[in-house]
Amino acid sequence: MTVKELATLTPSGYPAVSLLMPTHRTAPDSLQDPIRLRNLLAETRRRLETDETVPGEVASAVYHEIVAAADQVDLRHSGEGLAVFASPGEVHVRVLDSPVQERVVVADTYEVRDVVADAVRRHRYWAIALSEQPTRLWSGDGAELVEVTSHGFPFIHDEAGLPRDYGQEPSKYEIERHRRFFREVAVGLAEVDRLDARPVFVLGVDRYLAYFAAEWPRPFAGTVLGNYDHAGPHDVYELLAPRLAAYTAAEQAAALERLDAARGANRFAGGLAEVWSLAHQGRGAHLVVEEGFHSPALVHDDHLHPVGEDAPGVPIDDAVDDIVESVVRQGGEVTFVGDGSLDADGRIALILRY
Repeated sequence: MTVKELATLTPSGYPAVSLLMPTHRTAPDSLQDPIRLRNLLAETRRRLETDETVPGEVASAVYHEIVAAADQVDLRHSGEGLAVFASPGEVHVRVLDSPVQERVVVADTYEVRDVVADAVRRHRYWAIALSEQPTRLWSGDGAELVEVTSHGFPFIHDEAGLPRDYGQEPSKYEIERHRRFFREVAVGLAEVDRLDARPVFVLGVDRYLAYFAAEWPRPFAGTVLGNYDHAGPHDVYELLAPRLAAYTAAEQAAALERLDAARGANRFAGGLAEVWSLAHQGRGAHLVVEEGFHSPALVHDDHLHPVGEDAPGVPIDDAVDDIVESVVRQGGEVTFVGDGSLDADGRIALILRY
């Protein structure tokens, strides 16, 4: 599921249940995770059964969908958080790299803010290992890679070559044969990327890179020279790690340059309260925020107030995540930069649409 799809995730109807809980990667804290999940499931059941607007059979069906989905989660490898979203006839599970506040919410919409912010913070990419036997595609999410086995992948070049006495210059035939093959590979990758656009990293020997580059419409995010068609996910990540770091650094530098240009064009906003207001007005084209910036806040009369101010308001556990979710939901970009990069702007800044 793409970040935009997460931000616009819509329940099938009422009730829309959101179950969120922090998890732990290591013992002894991780030993408490199954107990915490059981307690949240019990709370979910209680909330559904005591909601007089939910028919009993609907409450039971939604609850059992959540239980069945939770049973599929391996809490020994669950990262920093877990989110389960369910409504009549559907359920979605998301393992998170960021901790979340433990809660069960029954409402008309899903509580996706934390999940969207987590997805934006992750570094997702495509890694394609070019070869004739075979060309493989990996879906990368940080250090985790999963092989893609759809849209024609893995591609195997099984077209037979011409005999030597065919009467045609072999080199020309081989060139055209390779062009056709890597054109098919590019079409397959384009179909995958259309569903979830990401930077593309390419592994392969020089001539395969040249063939593929001629068919692929945009620059590669990084390349690794060599034959890695049979490399496993760990090996692919180790090869890509320096390129991933370089790509991230370049993206951060470009975002900061765009901020400076926006400042000169009077399309710039900085500071938590101003950015929050403009983001919720739909004016955010590109949000730039420091990686380590989190801030609880209060919302009152459509204004954001720091926690501790003598003012009423609805508490938000992290206004930064709330801004991220709002910008993404309305089609904007988000870039996280190193801590200290935006000290003069209150650690968060927004390029405005107008």
